[in-house]
Amino acid sequence: MMAVQRVLEGERPSVVIASYGFASSCDLSVVARCRGVKGAACVRCGHGRVRAPRRLAPKQEQQLFRWINGKDPRQHGFDFGLWTRLVVHKLIADKFGANLGVTAVGKLLAKLGLTPQKPLKRAYERDPAAIEAWKRDTYPSIAGRAKRRGAEIYFWDESGFRADVVQGTTWG
Repeated sequence: MMAVQRVLEGERPSVVIASYGFASSCDLSVVARCRGVKGAACVRCGHGRVRAPRRLAPKQEQQLFRWINGKDPRQHGFDFGLWTRLVVHKLIADKFGANLGVTAVGKLLAKLGLTPQKPLKRAYERDPAAIEAWKRDTYPSIAGRAKRRGAEIYFWDESGFRADVVQGTTWG
């Protein structure tokens, strides 16, 4: 605690580490995160390392998990329908008043077992009965009409069309 206090008073962490004979793996530079917090609030962990206190209590972490798991960000007033670290950062700030960095949010999400996922290949709103009716009734009707008129039928997925085709490679 005395080492923490010295760093909070402005002494360089490397000087404090050397004066106390701490191991070279000791990292007092994290004390910068404890500024404004009394030295005793910084927690000593493991082999002489000092770390900032937790930003969210375990109950808050569990509540955050419940808010995110299986839910849509729009249910919490966000405009975007996918969970991103930035959206979770804003949710934490709004609900708990804690200001975690985006990287810390990513680590917290991983700790909670929430990792980035690829979207499903098919829509979850899929209606098998409607698909079967389209195959059985609608499409044969369209195909027959096209054949009578000598027309061809093309299918185009809107995700495959761009009006501003990128001709080169980008870092985007």
